[in-house]
Amino acid sequence: MSEKILIIGGSANDFGRETESDLASYQMISMLRKRGHEIILVDDNPYSFTFERDDIQAITATLDAPTLVTIITEHEITAIVASLGGLTAIRLSAEIQELMQADAPEILGLSLAVMQATQNSKALQEHLATINEPVVKTRLANTVAEAFDAAREFGFPVVIRPVAPMGETLRMQIDDAESLEDGIETALHRSLTHQANIDQSIAGYREVAVVAMRDRQDNMLMIGGVEDLDPVGIHSADSISITPLQTLSDPAMQILRQSTFRILRGFNIRGLTEVRFAVEPNTQEYVVTRVTPYFDRTSSLLMVATGYPVIPVLTGLLLGETLDKVKIPSVYAENTAMLEPTMDHIVVRFPVFSFGELEADWIVTDHRLGTVQKSVGATIGVGRSLEEALEKAIRAAHFNNRSFSPTVMNSLSEDDLIEQIIHPRDNRILVLIEALRRGYMVDELAELTKIDAFYFYKLRRIMELERDVSTAPWDLDTLKDAKYYGLSDGLIAKLWDDEYENIRRYRWDNNVLPTYKAFEPSAGEFEESVSQYYSTFESENESEQLSDKSALVIGTGAFRLGDGAAASFAMASVASELRRLNVPTIVMNNNPHDLLFIPQIADKHYFEPLEISDVMNVIEIERPYHIFVPGNRIKLITSLRQLGLRVHVIPKSKYLPASVEYDETQTIINYFFNGERLYVLAVTQHDNEGIQIDHNVLTESLVDSLPTPELAVLSPGLYQLVTDHLPITEAVTADDIRPMPFTHVAFLSKVTGINWLRMVVRYMLHAQTSADEHILTHWDEQDWLMDTARLRYVDPDYAEHLNIKDVVDNGRFAMGATLKKLG
Repeated sequence: MSEKILIIGGSANDFGRETESDLASYQMISMLRKRGHEIILVDDNPYSFTFERDDIQAITATLDAPTLVTIITEHEITAIVASLGGLTAIRLSAEIQELMQADAPEILGLSLAVMQATQNSKALQEHLATINEPVVKTRLANTVAEAFDAAREFGFPVVIRPVAPMGETLRMQIDDAESLEDGIETALHRSLTHQANIDQSIAGYREVAVVAMRDRQDNMLMIGGVEDLDPVGIHSADSISITPLQTLSDPAMQILRQSTFRILRGFNIRGLTEVRFAVEPNTQEYVVTRVTPYFDRTSSLLMVATGYPVIPVLTGLLLGETLDKVKIPSVYAENTAMLEPTMDHIVVRFPVFSFGELEADWIVTDHRLGTVQKSVGATIGVGRSLEEALEKAIRAAHFNNRSFSPTVMNSLSEDDLIEQIIHPRDNRILVLIEALRRGYMVDELAELTKIDAFYFYKLRRIMELERDVSTAPWDLDTLKDAKYYGLSDGLIAKLWDDEYENIRRYRWDNNVLPTYKAFEPSAGEFEESVSQYYSTFESENESEQLSDKSALVIGTGAFRLGDGAAASFAMASVASELRRLNVPTIVMNNNPHDLLFIPQIADKHYFEPLEISDVMNVIEIERPYHIFVPGNRIKLITSLRQLGLRVHVIPKSKYLPASVEYDETQTIINYFFNGERLYVLAVTQHDNEGIQIDHNVLTESLVDSLPTPELAVLSPGLYQLVTDHLPITEAVTADDIRPMPFTHVAFLSKVTGINWLRMVVRYMLHAQTSADEHILTHWDEQDWLMDTARLRYVDPDYAEHLNIKDVVDNGRFAMGATLKKLG
C-alpha cells in the first residue's frame, strides 16, 4: 500500500551534525520512491541537497512540533521516518506522538520508549535495567544543590549531561567542586526540561560502538564495530576511531554483539541502531553508555568502511520487509542483506579541528580535549594495515607533511611533552610519536594515556619507517616498504630532500604503482559490482578506466568551520549534473559523510587523500577528459595545470570573506558569469547574523544601474560585488569582483528555485540549453521559489565547545545556517 511519508530533516549543521542526514535521506528517498510511496521532506537547512529533488514535496519550515503537526494534518501523512534527522528528528517525533496521541502517524521502526530513552539517560538506564544490561550510576538533578549531592555520592570526576538537550548531546566532565556549579547551570540551561543527569565517571575505559540491524521477525545482524583510540574522557567525535576492532578479544566482542541484540529486542527497534559501550580494559566488563536509534556519524563510517548497503536495507526494514526478502540494488550479491559484513582492510576516522582558522582571526582557543566536542569534522584513511590507514587519514586531514618529520616537536621541553601526553590536545598523535622518539617506553605511555599498548607499537612502526626512509635515499626496497605503509610521495621527497615529481617518476620507472581495491561487504567472497575504491600498494588491481570521456570531481575535503556543508552541496551538484548530462562521472574525497558519496551521484567513488600524489594516482588509472576542482584548492589546481591537464575550477575563495562588524550591513550584488559577460541575479543584504534577499528590490532601473565589469577569467561561475551603499558611484573593475562563497550559492539556489551550479557546469561544457540562455536574458521575468527569505547563521555555542571567551563573528565562520521563507 502506498504511504504518505514525512521525513524530518536534520536542520542546521553544527558540532556533531555534518551532512550524514542529507547523505542518507537522498538514498532512502530513492528506495521509497521505487516502492511507490509519496514523500514530504520538511527541513530548514539551506544546504540540503536532497531538498532539490523533483520527485518529492519539499517544505521549508521551522522544525518544531506544532508546525509539523499542522503539516501532518494538511498533507494527511500516514508515516514518519525519524531515523535520518539525528536527535532533532527523534525529539520532534516523540513530541508529535505525545501531542497527537492515537491520531499520530506511525513512527517507522521506533517506539516512543526508545525515542524518550535517546533523549533522557534516566529513562534509558531504567529500561536497560529491565533487560539486565549494566549502566553507569547516575542521578537526576533539577538544581545545583542536587548536583552537589550526586557528586558527593559518586566522588569526582563526574559527567554532566542535559536532559532533552537543545541540539546535540552535551557531555561535560567535571573534576572538582569549583567547576561543578558552572557546569550544572550550563546543562540546565541547555535542557528543554531544565534537568541534568549527573553520571559517575568511567574515564579510562575503552569506547566501543556496535551498529546492528533488526527486522520485524527478530532477525538481527551486526554491521560492524568501531573502537576509539582514546579512552572514555575524550569526546568520541574528537578521538581517532578505527574499524574493524583492533584490541578487543573476540569473546569480548561477541558479548557486546549479544548485548546489542538484546537492546534492539528490548526496545522493539526495527531498523538500525548504534549502541555505545565503555569497556574496562583489564576485566573487559562493560557498561552501556548510549543507544542511538538513528543514522549518525558511526553508521555513516561503517556504511563506507564495509560497503554494506545500509540505507537500502534500513529502508526495507522500516517498511516491514525482512532481511531475507529486503530489496537492495542489483550490484550486490544475492543475500548480501543477510550477511554480516567482512572487512579485509582497515579504516581510520581522523578528527579535524579549526583552531588554526579561529586563531588566524585572533580568537584565543583552548586546544585541550575533553568530554565536550571540539572537532568540526573528520577525514578517513583506508589501507591494508593500520599504519597505512593512519598515514592516509592524517594526510587527508591536511596535516602538512613536515608535521611527521623528526624535527617538528623538538622545541617541546620535557615538562611540556609530559603535560601534553597527560592532557591531550588536537596534535596528540605527533606528541606521542615524539615521546617514542625520545625513548619513552610503550608501557609507560600506555599507563599515562590509557591508550592500548597495541597502538603505540603501530606508532613506533611509523616512526621507525620514516627513520629508515630518511637514512636510505633512493633505495628501492625501502621505497616499496614506505609506499605499502602509506607514506606519500611528498613526505618521501622531504625525507630525501628532493622534489615530489622526481619521487613519482622514480616509482613509475621501477613499477611501484598503486592498486585499487573495492569496498565489498563479503571481502571478495561473492561477486559484486560495487563502485567504491581505495588505494594500496599490492599486486592485484580491481579498478579499470571508466571511460576516455569521463569527468573527475574533486571534493573539498573534511567538513570544517566555514561553509563545509555548503561546499558538499556545491560539489555534489556538479557531479550530479555531469551524470545527468551522461558524462561518465568519478568522484574523489576523504570525508565519510560527504554528499559526493551518494551512490546515484557518480559512477565511481574513490576514498583518498586530496594531495597531488593521491589525485595523480587516480588520474593515471582513470585518465579523465575533464577534472573539476573547487577553487579553494589553489595548490592542487596549479599543479594539475602545470601537468597540462584540463581543469575546470568551480570558483570559490580559499577562505570565507570576513563579515561585517557588529550591527553594520553590507549590500552584495550577485552575478552569473557565462564565460563572456556578467548577469545580475540578485541583490542581498549581509550582516553578522545572516543574509537576506528580497526579489522585489530587483527593479529594472536598479539592474541597469549596477556595474558589470569585464572579467579576465574565461571559466563560467558565480561571483559577487560587495558594497556599503547603493547607488554605486565609484568605478568598479574586475579586481573588485570575488567568487561567490558556497554558503551564498546554496542560499541563492534555494530562494530562486534554480541550482546555479548545475547551470555553471552546462556552460563550462558548452552544453547550455536555450532555456538557460532565456533565463539569463529574461531574468526579470522569472518567478522565484521565495520572494523574500533569510539565511540566519546558527550560533553553535563556540564558548561551550571551544572555551572561547571572545565574541565570535559567526558571519565569518558560518558554522551552520537555517533558512526561513519570509514571503
